[in-house]
Amino acid sequence: MLRKKLIFSFSAILIVILIAYAGFCLVRPITVRGFGKDDNSTLDAASTIQWPQVGEAAVGILGSHTIITNGPQTPTPTASVAKLITAVMVLKAKPLAVGEQGPSITFTTSDVAIYGHYLDEQGSVLPVVAGETMSEYQALEAMLLPSADNVADSLAIWAYGSLSAYSQAANTYIAAQGLHDTHVGTDASGYDPSTTSTAQNMVMLGELAMNNPVIASIVSQSNATGIPLETSIHNVNSLLGTDGIVGIKTGNTDQAGGVFVSASQITLNNKMVTVITALAKTQTLAAALKDSIPFIASTHTDFTSDTIIRAGSVVAHYQLPWGGTVPVIATQNVTLTTWKDSPTSSTISLRPLQASKQTPQTVGRMTAWQSGVASEKYTPLALQQALPQPSISWRLIHPLVDI
Repeated sequence: MLRKKLIFSFSAILIVILIAYAGFCLVRPITVRGFGKDDNSTLDAASTIQWPQVGEAAVGILGSHTIITNGPQTPTPTASVAKLITAVMVLKAKPLAVGEQGPSITFTTSDVAIYGHYLDEQGSVLPVVAGETMSEYQALEAMLLPSADNVADSLAIWAYGSLSAYSQAANTYIAAQGLHDTHVGTDASGYDPSTTSTAQNMVMLGELAMNNPVIASIVSQSNATGIPLETSIHNVNSLLGTDGIVGIKTGNTDQAGGVFVSASQITLNNKMVTVITALAKTQTLAAALKDSIPFIASTHTDFTSDTIIRAGSVVAHYQLPWGGTVPVIATQNVTLTTWKDSPTSSTISLRPLQASKQTPQTVGRMTAWQSGVASEKYTPLALQQALPQPSISWRLIHPLVDI
């Protein structure tokens, strides 16, 4: 009798356990996760860039990290474009905020000797006398606008102690910035041919310069006043204001020929976009400036409006633990005005779903943009079909999925 009672009790307990197990398996939520691939791809659109027929050239969009080149890209003397490196390095050692004049620089007999050296070499100079003072900002203006070679060397020595110390610091810094085809030589002015670079690296240098608001503000000036011993100094960049040009630097020596690095601006997607171009190895500065006009203008037309994401297109999937997938589609078109030569980026964000709950209308978003050109735009994402439920048998034999 006792044996029968024990068997009955055990059976009853087993039945209760089985019922509880079945109930748990049949009603418990099961998480379903989505998978989408982030993308970086260049639009299949013909470039309209009109490359100069002489020299080597390059173009990039400030902030895009993409540079397109034309020509062999062999390091060659930079001429006065080297002063952009000097300006970056001086402001690295002696930072200024926009609107600040900075500390005063007192010129010495050594600075007068530097002035005399460049005067004898027929370089670009600004007169200085021993005991004369100039603010750091004024010295940067004198170096970048009339391209004073002597002020470049004096500034570098003031900031770093000597030209050799400046050269060492500058080469270390530009290498860290990825300018591996650029070398700073024996002076800070670029008059000596030992400072070399490529058009591609000069675009990178232009980006470094234009990312510094103090340098950007100086190179956009057509002239400046208040410089000691000079009534007014003038920007040697004669293309300033043409085709949206807001800077940056010209260069010209017998060894370098003509060199021109430009920054020009165009409004796209209600956003100001800065185009950096570089042209090197032309015969003269006049040729570099002349050939840069159609080159720069063509970069402003090298943009296209394209639908990056189309409504209804499958962009991701949810993987079902019980087998199969459910497609995820974009619910809206995403159209961007982008630079044809730069990759467009997109990311997909999907939230986990639960099989036991009603499928939501929106399961995530897909975002697209182009660095330096197009700001982020997005489309909500939805399931292409209702989320199928697992079978009863699958639930009963997979109690530990997601636990």
